[in-house]
Amino acid sequence: MSSKKRPSESDAGLDNSVRPKKAKVNTTAEAKTDSNGDRYWEISKMRRVTISSFRGKTQVNVREYYEKDGQELPGKKGISMPVDQFAAIVSILPEIEKALKENGETLSRPVYSAEGGQSDRGEQGQAHSDNQSPSKQNIEATSDEESEA
Repeated sequence: MSSKKRPSESDAGLDNSVRPKKAKVNTTAEAKTDSNGDRYWEISKMRRVTISSFRGKTQVNVREYYEKDGQELPGKKGISMPVDQFAAIVSILPEIEKALKENGETLSRPVYSAEGGQSDRGEQGQAHSDNQSPSKQNIEATSDEESEA
């Protein structure tokens, strides 16, 4: 004989299908400048993509920030990568997008202008007559590791 727990009065107003809250994502691509003079783009309230220089090398950083004494400071959670590794990520974005689509996720695709800016036309925004994405046409990933192998 199995016993089932009866809902209490305090449980009556609860929804058992509670979904986790999604972080608010910034869809505008407006560059800002931080206190170090580095350009950055906010991708959510406390997460940024920053272009910086470390020991004379350009880095792309994706990092969480925290607030202390009225300043936003970089946290431990994040990744810094040299430009060649970032280029490798950009080159595989079409495959990542395809895998996400197979999992039922959809993304709006930016359409890049010749000057490097972008306009967001959604998923139907492909402006190239040969149907290749801009990332496949213009980006070639390079790595020192490949030449050593």
